Amino acid sequence: MKLPLYFDYACPWAYLGSCRAESYFQDLGVEIEFRPALLSIIVERSPDPLPEGVKLPGLGPRKQANYRNDLRHWAELCGAEFSSDVRKTRPSSRLLMQAGIVAADEGRFREVHYPAYRARWAEARDIADREVVRGLLAGAGLDADAALAKAESEPVAKRLDAASHAAVERGIFGVPTLFVGDEMFWGNDRFELVRYYLQKAM
Repeated sequence: MKLPLYFDYACPWAYLGSCRAESYFQDLGVEIEFRPALLSIIVERSPDPLPEGVKLPGLGPRKQANYRNDLRHWAELCGAEFSSDVRKTRPSSRLLMQAGIVAADEGRFREVHYPAYRARWAEARDIADREVVRGLLAGAGLDADAALAKAESEPVAKRLDAASHAAVERGIFGVPTLFVGDEMFWGNDRFELVRYYLQKAM
């Protein structure tokens, strides 16, 4: 049984979810099927303009502190690392996501996927940098120049866009998102619900 997990390297929660998904569900005999979903496409936008008198709630200092603590707590639980420099920049994940598609075509997806997440969140590297992506492809045992050229190609870009729009059509608005049949579960903290519905389906 395959368990689709939608991800984007730009999301710290998808990083945490990827850190634990395969080990967490291993005893159920399911295969995690990682599916790309570019956040810049799938994230829902607020109505523009907002109705008169309506203001979006801000992230106040108490909520910001809780958010940071939440990441720290989950990282400790999952054995994940976060660099203290990770919030200084927000590099685009598009090229790296396209590199993941190329790696998957070559049967080397996980060899790129896990180091890619570490590069972004544990090492705070610029994942939009071609040389960083080239290094990740080379580290996965691929012909780095050829793989990078494919990753930068228009056909692969269109595949990523198509996959992301297909995710939107399925109702996805964030990552990580998992499906058990038609039941959708968004968030690293929904894995327990996913397990429950998997067991029901078996």
